[in-house]
Amino acid sequence: MNRDVIIINESIYHGNTARLAYAMAQRANCMVINSEKALSTDLSSYKIVGLGSGIYFTSLHPNIYKLLDRLSPTQKAFIFSTHGSPILGKYHSQIKYELTKRRITLLGEFSTRGYDCTGPFIIIGGGNKGKPDERDERRAVKFISQIIPQFIKVLPSVPKGHNVFIDEDCIACGNCISICPMNVLTFHEGRIIVNNEQDCTHCSLCLSICPSQAISLRHSFIEAIQIAQKHSKRSSL
Repeated sequence: MNRDVIIINESIYHGNTARLAYAMAQRANCMVINSEKALSTDLSSYKIVGLGSGIYFTSLHPNIYKLLDRLSPTQKAFIFSTHGSPILGKYHSQIKYELTKRRITLLGEFSTRGYDCTGPFIIIGGGNKGKPDERDERRAVKFISQIIPQFIKVLPSVPKGHNVFIDEDCIACGNCISICPMNVLTFHEGRIIVNNEQDCTHCSLCLSICPSQAISLRHSFIEAIQIAQKHSKRSSL
């Protein structure tokens, strides 16, 4: 787990911003906490602090601003948000000003549309339905990879002859076991091992939940077709 980077988000509406936060945290192999927890956490040991929320009345959530007094000029920050209107506008202007006033270096900013059921969107049952989506998450991952490349973990490769592989960074938390619908992973002598990897459908749920990015998957084109054929008669996982 990366102890130099932390991502703080306030996502209380539809979880829009949290999706971005967890996508970036997985790539940076760092912790995500909400703003309430952050207000009672010592943030001084972190070199990079990500600050994000939905846009509330044209600005980030008030708790994000409260956190600024807990940061020092030796730290660097980045901003991210989700917003309802089609364009970002100047929603980040105030927090950028506050960071500058405190001499905290801003590494970059990222924002995308999020599902919104306020104002005129009520009439049509909400705007930006399905946003942020997987494409937005990939954009967020690309963003954090560009601004802090020195903290981005290189994803593990899969040794020849394997479809599923767990590397030495595994902390044996068991998250992957609990989420795998095919029981491909199991505990053995305090470690997580691959069990019946031929049953893996490459759903990638284990990748998304692994806090240390210790799992890697690989299937060739032919193997992917074989997987589809093998499970073609299943009505559900």
